[in-house]
Amino acid sequence: MLRSIRRLASDRGGNAIVDFAFLLPIMLMLFTGVVEITNLLRLDRKVVAAAQTTADLITQRREISAGEITDILRAAELILEPYSTVEHAVAIVAVRFDDDTGVPAIDWQQSKNGGTLPDALTLVQNMGTAGDGIIIVRVTYDYSPVFFDFVLGQTSLEETAVLRPRRSAFVEGPAP
Repeated sequence: MLRSIRRLASDRGGNAIVDFAFLLPIMLMLFTGVVEITNLLRLDRKVVAAAQTTADLITQRREISAGEITDILRAAELILEPYSTVEHAVAIVAVRFDDDTGVPAIDWQQSKNGGTLPDALTLVQNMGTAGDGIIIVRVTYDYSPVFFDFVLGQTSLEETAVLRPRRSAFVEGPAP
């Protein structure tokens, strides 16, 4: 009996499994953390691309219709895939500088999913001269983590693109 106890006390064969049992939760937390950070960084790049592409597509035109804006907003949704497009909002504002005074004013605006751009006129201060126009697009996305939603909560990603029209001084927008 004493010999059996000594043999069990000197046996080190189970150390690896015990060490693994201690390290497994830590390894799983590290793995899920890396997955969350990767998802967040990937989605942030997609939000930037959606805002820049939307603004770029609008500034390539001299005038734009409501149907064309709908198509461009759909393109922004496609950029955001495979992430859900329910959590995103887009605001498009065309600012035109008065021909005489050069004071900026909102010429037209469109939004999707409640997108807003309340600081549009502040953003374009000293960015244009009389008769010029500027297109501002803001894309926001409310990201909820896959694994640690209860710990990390929702993160709001946002990108604002400010571009000048390419083919004319301003882009004529859809009729209100």
